[in-house]
Amino acid sequence: MSPWTDNPERSKFVTSESQQRMLDEVMTIYGTMGIPIECEQRPVPLHGLIATQDAIEADKFAIVRRKVEAGELEIPVIVEEHFADDEYRRYLIDGHCRVRAKIELGQRSTAAYVLWSPAGDFESNFVRIAAQYGDVLVRDLRMV
Repeated sequence: MSPWTDNPERSKFVTSESQQRMLDEVMTIYGTMGIPIECEQRPVPLHGLIATQDAIEADKFAIVRRKVEAGELEIPVIVEEHFADDEYRRYLIDGHCRVRAKIELGQRSTAAYVLWSPAGDFESNFVRIAAQYGDVLVRDLRMV
């Protein structure tokens, strides 16, 4: 029994509207913290994205991969971009299964809503979470 295939509530996947709501929520939170955040939609390379979760659910991934392969989930992922140690580091906020599926399907980049601060680097819970998990790349996340 799988929570992704047997539970109708879990079978709801990301939509353009739900992704926009999540993006708006993240930007609002940073705004309340006094952190100026900009957002632009652009392609990002897949292989360097740092995960902000510690694993991918195998059952969900199998479904998402089929949908990505069929072209059904062409919704930009959400990425937070930081410049540190003379390089850009991109943290994946939402879209771990979609990114992993695209990597496995041989794609090199994906559309993303990229968040960054014109004030320079900024405090981020996503960066802290990624560090707690070892700054693992999405392509290397374990399946559970």
